Amino acid sequence: MNEIVKYKNDFNNQELRKFTAEELNLLMTILHKVRDNGTKILNFSFNELKRLIRLEKNMTIKEFSKTIMNVNKKLLALNYTFQTEELIIQFALFQEFVINTKTQNLTIAVSERFKFLLNEFEPGNWTRFELEEFVRLKSSYTKEFYRRMKQFRSTGFWSVNLDEFKRLMDIPQNYRMCDIDAKVLNPIQKELKAKYGLNIQKVYNTKGRGRPAVSGFIFTFLKEDLQNKNGNNKENRGKETDKDSFVNYFLHRKVRMLDKVTEMFNILTINFIKIKKDGTILIRVQNVDDMYQQNFEFNSIRHFENWFNKYGI
Repeated sequence: MNEIVKYKNDFNNQELRKFTAEELNLLMTILHKVRDNGTKILNFSFNELKRLIRLEKNMTIKEFSKTIMNVNKKLLALNYTFQTEELIIQFALFQEFVINTKTQNLTIAVSERFKFLLNEFEPGNWTRFELEEFVRLKSSYTKEFYRRMKQFRSTGFWSVNLDEFKRLMDIPQNYRMCDIDAKVLNPIQKELKAKYGLNIQKVYNTKGRGRPAVSGFIFTFLKEDLQNKNGNNKENRGKETDKDSFVNYFLHRKVRMLDKVTEMFNILTINFIKIKKDGTILIRVQNVDDMYQQNFEFNSIRHFENWFNKYGI
């Protein structure tokens, strides 16, 4: 049976700074192992972790322990935006992270604050992929793109502006477009095009004088047949797939709205969508230039789509 990594979409908003490809493999393996276990204390042997990440290097116990330690060290160095409470807090995914070099075991417990990332998944608000396929990818940029692509697996479409893409992929600020092509997009295309039919379309800013500059990307790829992957009940599968498709299609899309105070237009990103049981839709938008956020509520999907047709860009 394939090992599956699954977490809330919120985790895709976090760039993983300076993680090597090997460290990303180990992190996703750990996320797979602790999923749906709340804050229980769990133990994993080094041999099991090495098998799951398909470790080919002949590492000593000390070297492998250092790799594990680096994963948590880099997680602790991040600032994670906990958007449900609109706070910026220090990222501490694990409340217990103990490496025992004598028994060659790793002991882990997910922190209470962040257990929502790996438990109690709501329709349309989770990312899912096969651990083995993730591990087989060579480039760290491809790995980071792959997990975002899997968020939009039901629509086969991801639109993102250049600045947000550079942030999510942790691309150095001094990279020119030619550098992004050579070091980021080309490796991603090389590894994912054959299986997923990945197509990369550049979006250009045509305003102003001079040569149009790249302002973002539209990525299209093969959709997944979610109805063959989600559960056994056909009726429930259909309802969940419909919600997934709707949320994944509109999440991270942008709207252009007039600020009545400044009388200027703001560009806002939809960063949260929830469909309630009564059909009401809750969304949250955030200004792309700062942390300002605003919530909206709609009576139905049609009500929301009318609003998006008016303001969406």
